[in-house]
Amino acid sequence: MLWHDITIAGTGAWIPPIRPEHDPWETSSGPQSMAAANGFTSAAVSTGETATQMAARAALKALRHADVASADLSLLVHATFQDEDHYTPAPYLLRVLGATRTTGIEVGAASDGGAAALVTAAEHLTAQPTAPAALVTAGARFPDHRWGHVREIGYVAGDAGAAAVLTRGTGFARLLATAQATEPQLEVLTRAGEQDPAGGSGRRFLVEQTGLLPHIGALQRSTRHCVETVLGETGLEPADISHVVAIAIGSAVLDLVLSGPPLHRRAADTNWAFGRHLGHAGPCDVLLALDRMFRTGALRVGERILVVSFGLGFRWTTALIEITRPPDGPSAAAPTGRRHGHR
Repeated sequence: MLWHDITIAGTGAWIPPIRPEHDPWETSSGPQSMAAANGFTSAAVSTGETATQMAARAALKALRHADVASADLSLLVHATFQDEDHYTPAPYLLRVLGATRTTGIEVGAASDGGAAALVTAAEHLTAQPTAPAALVTAGARFPDHRWGHVREIGYVAGDAGAAAVLTRGTGFARLLATAQATEPQLEVLTRAGEQDPAGGSGRRFLVEQTGLLPHIGALQRSTRHCVETVLGETGLEPADISHVVAIAIGSAVLDLVLSGPPLHRRAADTNWAFGRHLGHAGPCDVLLALDRMFRTGALRVGERILVVSFGLGFRWTTALIEITRPPDGPSAAAPTGRRHGHR
């Protein structure tokens, strides 16, 4: 899908305190846990804020970054995943942001939610030419009693909020093209199973027991399809991509998914150095990485960013973004509060 005049005008992130790697998850299963072997070094851990509250903080930062008033928002799209604190997070966000005349909806595409919400917002602005701006938010909080076991299959869950403001032509990064795909035959992997035998809350999915590696063929196939689609539609080559932003699911998985054609890249060629520090924050990952890149002052006009996103279900979203003017200069991507936190 090619886009015309849809731009990113601002981003925001809210990252709670970082729990360092000396905590028990690193050594509980031996000299090196699977999560540590997969490259994770620490995780962002909320010490009280809910996922939606963190999304609200990120949204305020994004609106300031874009110089857009909440009253000018035509749509708020919130990417959420199993929010036990807010069953209707979008209306909560509308209330605290003061966007009482804005339409608010939720997108539940698991870890693909952030990128999928960008597409939804772009579709809205395209369909309604008079709409001035749309806001994308995402929030994730993974309590240890429910999600701590995922370290055993190779990743660490992180908490965060993230946001982006989309406008028509006024932003600093133009959305060139997007592609989406699904592998619905894999939905069985995310059906609720039996109660956690270890006494934790929630009913685990099958994929929480197997991990992603047994299904790497499907991940490679749909990722390649989406990447080839956006490159083909824009007439670009892999060498024309300056940066790759991917979900923070672990270096081993990213190496396997990205190392084949057409990209021939590895985790080290992406935002993974940032993601491994925060943990996999579900739908927030790609928005967090974009916010950090836009605020470092390192991007140049004409550079292109490829977003590679996928999530349980399984759904994929790939987006190609081009920098059209320098984003605001160096500043912190997000406050991190205290350096130490505990679940």
